[in-house]
Amino acid sequence: MSAPTKAELEEIAAEVRRFLETVWPDWHRLRGRSLPDPLSLGTCQTSSLFLAAVLHAHGHGAHIEQGNDPEAEEGYLHDGAWHGHAWVECGGWILDISADQFGRPPVLLAPVDDPAYRRGADTAFESAKRQRRELVDAAMDKWRRRATAP
Repeated sequence: MSAPTKAELEEIAAEVRRFLETVWPDWHRLRGRSLPDPLSLGTCQTSSLFLAAVLHAHGHGAHIEQGNDPEAEEGYLHDGAWHGHAWVECGGWILDISADQFGRPPVLLAPVDDPAYRRGADTAFESAKRQRRELVDAAMDKWRRRATAP
């Protein structure tokens, strides 16, 4: 797998973010949620899994990271408090396409040692992990169809 440039990562992340803005309403409805503002709220794990899948499709090694225990000071540090959050790491960069839920830019790239991000474990139940994977698989099908549309 090749080492991507920061510019390439920014371009892919922005394209994925634009695409997910069309998908997030369905994800919220499927989970019985009303549409939040911003739409990215509560989608960070599934969105990060999707971004990692797209990066892999582009030939880049990427993996999801997350912190889900604010009491253990992991996740994302915002306004002096830790929040459960997920993001992608690729080529020495953090790619966060749902940072706007914390008042940050919708697509944020930061060095992997950014102190606002601290890794932890995925503590979700297997059923939640399975649902995320199903949502990502369906979104990837839609992504591929979009890419091949005339």
